[in-house]
Amino acid sequence: MEEIEFVEPEEMPQPPESVTIESLQARVYPDGRRVRLEVKITPFFQRPNLEFTITNAEGREVASLAVIESIDHKFEMTAHLRGPQPVGRHTLRGELFYEPESPRKAVEVTFDVAPTGN
Repeated sequence: MEEIEFVEPEEMPQPPESVTIESLQARVYPDGRRVRLEVKITPFFQRPNLEFTITNAEGREVASLAVIESIDHKFEMTAHLRGPQPVGRHTLRGELFYEPESPRKAVEVTFDVAPTGN
């Protein structure tokens, strides 16, 4: 007898051309040096690659992360901000792709790092 899986329509795996970053959030830890990335991508058949970069207000890259062939479509990671104590507006950019030369689907969000009492 064949087993039937019941899946919500929004949870149905999609082909590569339909996979996107659906949600990208940045939450700064109280120390101001770490940022929790919360990522949700379209459920997929083929595992996508993702790259994340964080830049400060001057446009300098202060953190980067890579995920090769993601297994999950919802996950969290922690980025550690380099350099002097970060403060002010930062930009988190997420890019989803399948092959290095293939088109990338990008999402950007901004967040603020408040001064700490250190």
